Amino acid sequence: MIASGSISALAGISFFQKAAAPHSSLANLAGYALLGDIFFLVSALCLGHNASRSTSGSN
Repeated sequence: MIASGSISALAGISFFQKAAAPHSSLANLAGYALLGDIFFLVSALCLGHNASRSTSGSN
């Protein structure tokens, strides 16, 4: 979560800088969205793995 928050903060700063440029575009959002998807997938897989480990021992 710390890495995700740090990357989000850096991306936000980058978006502000690029928005002030004369020829700004939204192309940078694709990379940001991809990183967000990857972090979400890793988190979901870790949570699913931890949930299955905690319930498998109680059977």
